[in-house]
Amino acid sequence: MIGVIFGLFALVCLFATYDFSRGRATESNSPLVGELLSATKARECGRDATEIVARYLPIGIGQAEAEKILSETVIDPPKPWFWKPVNENSIVSSGDSLEALRTIKITAFGNQVLRVFLGFEGGKLKRLAAEVICRFD
Repeated sequence: MIGVIFGLFALVCLFATYDFSRGRATESNSPLVGELLSATKARECGRDATEIVARYLPIGIGQAEAEKILSETVIDPPKPWFWKPVNENSIVSSGDSLEALRTIKITAFGNQVLRVFLGFEGGKLKRLAAEVICRFD
């Protein structure tokens, strides 16, 4: 009887570990997400990502084109069985500034989110700041 209980416990642990590891392998066709994930280490929070994002959103790019690039920065969330993934993607624009949040990595214990601040003058990008933050829900 103890062997059966131990076997069931091991099986549940195996499935949980497999499911959690699927959350670590983020799938995306976005080169920006790929570069961010290769540059950031696991559980690295508060990392400045301005230099990486500037390669994809150079100073002087138009606002419509910048918004298009940000809207294409998406991932395919994992389909786990014991936790619900939270995919946070939003773009908030107010006047000549824009703030975007894009989920770049989802795991069972928290997410990594790219936060981008853009400042525009005359419809062109003049200021850029980006960071990778962690959300633990």
